[in-house]
Amino acid sequence: MSRPGHAVAGCLLALCAAGAMPMVAAAAGAKKSAPAPTIKDLRARPIDVQQSAAVPASAPRAMENYRRFLELQNTDPALRAEALRRLGDLNLEAGELERMQNEVTAIDLAGAEAISLYTTLLKAYPNYPRNDQVLYQLARAYETTGQPEKALATLDEVVRRYPSTPHLDEVQFRRGEMLFSAKRYGDAEAAYAQAMKFGARSAFHEQSLYKHGWSLFKQSRNEESLESFGGVLDAMLREPGAAAKEKRFDALARADRELVDDTLRVMAITFSYLDGAASLDAYVAQHGTPPYAHLLYSRLGDLYVDKQRYQDAATTYRAFVNRDPDNEYAPGLSMQAIEAYKKGGFTDLVLDGKREFVERYRFAGSFWVGRERANYPGVVTELKANLKDVAQYYHASAQASKKIEDYQQAARWYRDYLQSFPDDPDSAGTNYLLAEALFESRQYLDAATEYQRTAYDYPKNAQSATAGYAGLVALQRHEESLPAAGRPAIHQRAVDAGVKFATTFPEHPDSAGVLTRAAEDIFAARDLPRAIAVAETLLARQPPVDPARQRIGWTIIGRSNFDLLYFDKAEVAFVNARALTPPGDPERADLTERLAASVYKQAEAKRAAGDATGAVDAFLRVATVAPDSKIRSTATYDAAALLVTQKAWDRAIPVLESFRRDFPEDKLQPEVTRSLAVAYAETGRAGEAATEFERIAASPGEEPALRREATMQAADLYEKAGRADRSVAMLEKFVADYPSPVPEAIEVRQRLADAAGKRGDPVRQQFWQREIIRADGAAGAARTDRTRFLAANAQLALATPMRDAFRGVRLTTPLKKSLAQKSKSLEVALAAYKTAADYQVADVTTMATFEMAELYRTLARDLMDSERPKNLAGDALEQYNLLLEEQAFPFEEQAISAHEANAARAKEGVYNDGVKASYTALAQLNPGRFGKTELPPGVVEGITALEPPPAIAAPADGSAPPPPPPVSAPP
Repeated sequence: MSRPGHAVAGCLLALCAAGAMPMVAAAAGAKKSAPAPTIKDLRARPIDVQQSAAVPASAPRAMENYRRFLELQNTDPALRAEALRRLGDLNLEAGELERMQNEVTAIDLAGAEAISLYTTLLKAYPNYPRNDQVLYQLARAYETTGQPEKALATLDEVVRRYPSTPHLDEVQFRRGEMLFSAKRYGDAEAAYAQAMKFGARSAFHEQSLYKHGWSLFKQSRNEESLESFGGVLDAMLREPGAAAKEKRFDALARADRELVDDTLRVMAITFSYLDGAASLDAYVAQHGTPPYAHLLYSRLGDLYVDKQRYQDAATTYRAFVNRDPDNEYAPGLSMQAIEAYKKGGFTDLVLDGKREFVERYRFAGSFWVGRERANYPGVVTELKANLKDVAQYYHASAQASKKIEDYQQAARWYRDYLQSFPDDPDSAGTNYLLAEALFESRQYLDAATEYQRTAYDYPKNAQSATAGYAGLVALQRHEESLPAAGRPAIHQRAVDAGVKFATTFPEHPDSAGVLTRAAEDIFAARDLPRAIAVAETLLARQPPVDPARQRIGWTIIGRSNFDLLYFDKAEVAFVNARALTPPGDPERADLTERLAASVYKQAEAKRAAGDATGAVDAFLRVATVAPDSKIRSTATYDAAALLVTQKAWDRAIPVLESFRRDFPEDKLQPEVTRSLAVAYAETGRAGEAATEFERIAASPGEEPALRREATMQAADLYEKAGRADRSVAMLEKFVADYPSPVPEAIEVRQRLADAAGKRGDPVRQQFWQREIIRADGAAGAARTDRTRFLAANAQLALATPMRDAFRGVRLTTPLKKSLAQKSKSLEVALAAYKTAADYQVADVTTMATFEMAELYRTLARDLMDSERPKNLAGDALEQYNLLLEEQAFPFEEQAISAHEANAARAKEGVYNDGVKASYTALAQLNPGRFGKTELPPGVVEGITALEPPPAIAAPADGSAPPPPPPVSAPP
C-alpha cells in the first residue's frame, strides 16, 4: 500500500527488479554452456566498494525493462504478476509527477495505463498475494484520473475482500476523505472510525480523529465531536510516555501547530454553542484535566472577547484559575480576566480581580513553592503593580474613614508588599513587631522571614541577636508543621540561618550548638565543601568547644574529605576523631573502618597513578593503622596482587603467605594459591610451587581447563624438585581425569612408562606401554602420527620380553617336547614383532624386521646347539648332526633373507638402527652348507620332521615380512 514517502521507495524497488531481470534471463541462457555459480564461488571474489560511484536510477528505463519482460513468453507467473504490479506502480507515480509538474487538469495517460495494467493483473492473477495493494493502487489511479466513484468502489472492494490487509487503516482513511469530499458525512464518520481503531500505531491516527470530529460537527453532533477533537489534542500535546506532561505548542512543527490551532478553534466554537465555561469545566473534569486545558479556556475566553462578551470571557479565564490556581498558566489567565473587566468597564470587578491575584500569587503563596521568581518575570511585575494598587486603595480609604480596621487592612497589604519587595525602605522595629504578630498567629515562615530581616538587614541593635535566634525557632516550628515531602527546603533554610546566626553572633550562649547542628545538617545535605568549612569554623572557635563537639567536627571533615576523594586529609581527620573517642564507644569501631578505608583509597590512587611501590606500602599500612578493620584482608591481597603484577616475587611471597595464614576463610584464597604457585615457580622453589599447583588441580571451584593445566604443572615441578613419586602421582591423575585430548594423554602415558623404566619397575613400565597401545587404538579420528609412533614403540618394547622368553627355551631331549615349547614361544615373539611392524613406523618396522630375522637365526643356532640323544655315537651321531644342520640351514637362510630385505631399505633412503643392525648381522652369518651322513631310521625320522621355512622377501609396502609356518619337532 502506498504511504507518505513510499512512492520513492516503490520506484527504487522497481528499478532494482528491472535491473535484475536481464540477469535472470542471461543466467538461464548460460546454463547449457557452464555450471551455475554457487555461494562457495563468492569466497574467492574480492569485494570492491566504490563509495563515490553514483548509482543511476531511471523510472522510464525501469518501465521499459518491465514491458520487455512482459513481452517474454513462458515466464514465471509469479514474476509476471509482480512485473505487472510494479509497472503499474511506476506508471501511477509517473502520472502523478507529470500532473504536478504540468497543469493539474492535464490528461493523465500514465495513470490510464496504470489502470489498464492493474485491471489486467487482477483479472489474470486473481490469487496474486498482493492484490490488496494492487486494488489500492488502482483506486489511486482512478482518483488521479478523475474517477472518484470508481476509486471509492475499489477501496470498498479492498475492505470487503481483504479485511486483514496490514494497510486497512490507510484504506479506511482514504475512503473517509472521499466520502467527506462528497459530503456524505455519516459514511465518512464511519470510515474514519474504522481507521481510528488502529490507534497511535497508525500514521493516519491524528488526521482520522480530526476528520472524524469534523464529520460529527458537520452533522450538528457538536458535543459528540469533542471526543474526537480532544483525541487530536491528546495525540499532539501530550508528551509520549508522560501523559500528564504537556508538549509545548510552540515546539510543534508548523503543520502540527496548524492542526492543533484549528482543533482548538473548532472546540471553542463548540463550547460556545453549548454552556460555555460550564461545559468546558465538565469536559475537563471528565477527561482528568489534561495538561493543555489552559489552551481550551484561553481560546474560549478569546472567542468571547472577540464577540465583546467580556463577563463571559472573564468567567471563562477565572474558571481555569479556580480549577488549578497554582498552574503555571493560571496567573496569565487571571490577568486576562482583569483585562476583560477593564475592557467592559467593570471597575469594582477589576479591584476584586487584583485583590484576588495578589492573594493567590504573593510570594508566600503556594504558587511559588518550588518556583523561582526569575523564571516568571511577568507574574512578578503584575504582582508588584497589583500589590501597590490594592495597598494604595485601602490607604486612601483609611485616610478617608479614619477607621482602625481600615488601617489594619492597609497594613496587611503594606506588609505583603514589604515582604514581597524588601528593597523598599522600612524600619527594624516595625519588622520585629510584624514578626512577633506573625509568630503569635502561627504564621511561622513569615515570622522567621521578618525576624531575620530585623537581625541582618538593618544596622546591629539590641534586638539583633534575639531576633536572629527567634528566626531559627520560627523556622523550626514551621518545618514541624509541614508534611515530610515539604520539609527539606525549609530545613535547608534553617541550616543556612543557623550558620549565619552562629558566625554573626558568636557571643550568644547557643551559638556553638547551633553551629554544630548546622555542620551536621550541611553534611547530610551533601554540600561537602561547605560542611568542611563550617566544621573547621567550629574547631577554630575560642575558647574551644567541648570534646564531643570537636569529635563531631573532625568526623564531618573526615567523611566529607573522603567523599571528595581527598583521602590523605580524611585520614588525618579520622585519626583525630578516634583519639577523642573513648575505648568501648560504639563510634570507635566505625571510625577505625573509615580510617582504614582512607588509607586503602590512597593506595588505590597511587596504583592508578602508576606508583606501584607507594601503592603497596599504602595497602600494607592498613594493617598498621587499623589492624582490626574489615578491609584489611582486601588491602593485604591487593598489595600481594600488585607485587605479583610487578614480578616482585621475593616480596610478594611473604605477603601472600600472611594472607593465607591470617584469612583462611576468605573467598580470595583460590587467587592467593594461584599467585603463590607462580611466585614459587618464578623464584625456583619448585617443590612449593608444585604443592600450590596441586591445590589448584584439586579445587572443584576452578575452571576445568585451569585444573588440567595445574595438574601438569604440578607434575613438571615435582619432577624438577626431585620428587619423582609425586610427579608420577600427578601424571597418573592427569591421565585419569583428562583422557582427552587423546594425543596429550598418550604423551603423559609415555612419560609414565619412561619414569617406570628409569626407576627399574618393568611391571609399571609394561602397564603404561599397554595403555599407550590401548589409547591409540581407541583414539579414532583423534589418532595422530605421533600417537601411532608412540604405540608402535610401545609394542616393540613389549615384544622384547617375548623375544627373551623365546631365547630362554633350551632344546633338550626329547627334542620333540622342547622343540614344541620353543616353537610356541617363537610364534608369540613373531606375532608381537609383527604387530609392532604393522604400525608402519619406519624405525619400528625395521627394528621389528631385524628382531624377527634374529629369531630365525637364534632358532637355527639353538637347533645346532641342542642336546644330543645319549644313545647316539659315531656315524649315527654324525648323521644326526648333519640332519640338524639341514634343518637349521633354512632358518638361517630365512634370517639372511629377512636381514637382506631390511638392508635393502637403505636403497630407499631408510638407514636407521634397524637397517644398520641387519647389515651387521649379514656380515656375521656364514652362508656355507653342512654335509649329510646317514643316521639310524628312528633318529632321522625325528630330525626330518623339521620343515624348512619358506624364503622371506621384503614386502613392497615396506612392512615386515611374514613369519614362517610353525616349527614341528621329531617324535
